[in-house]
Amino acid sequence: MLVRALLVVFFIAYPFIVYFGISYLPPCFFGLVLVVLLAMRFGVLLPEERKMFLPVLGVFLAYAIATVFLDSATMLLYYPGLVNFSLCLVFAASLRQDEPLLLRLVRSRGTAINEHVPRYLYWLTALWAVFFVINGLVSIWTSSLSMQAWTLYNGLISYFIVAILVVSEWLFRHHFKKKRGIDT
Repeated sequence: MLVRALLVVFFIAYPFIVYFGISYLPPCFFGLVLVVLLAMRFGVLLPEERKMFLPVLGVFLAYAIATVFLDSATMLLYYPGLVNFSLCLVFAASLRQDEPLLLRLVRSRGTAINEHVPRYLYWLTALWAVFFVINGLVSIWTSSLSMQAWTLYNGLISYFIVAILVVSEWLFRHHFKKKRGIDT
């Protein structure tokens, strides 16, 4: 659990780590750190997570290895975009399955599900997929700007947008439940 928490903190702080570290360390160092951290992430995957996350981790690992060999600062800047595009693919691919990702997550928690929930979670999953592709495009675009702009967007603004989306969904969900007479 501690390893998972530390990995989350590192990946959230990644833009700031790159911003402050790139003037002192070569890009290949950050690529090597990514390789090690991704290997650690693989080590803490739960068996039920492996099927979904193994291909994504493989893509991230290939990216990290390429960053090591290319020793490119620009490659480091593409990582947040890659994360967003990967999340988009995971969310979007789940829309073609029997149950979209968010419905599976709700069911795995043992939450009671009424007849309105599957459709709601289908559209919420689609909304997140669209968000991730847009956020990924903006992230890649910021890599062509200054390092400060890239860090500001990928390390702060994008997280605020996620928070706004989460809070907005929470407010809408309560309105949705109230309108349909669904108990909380």
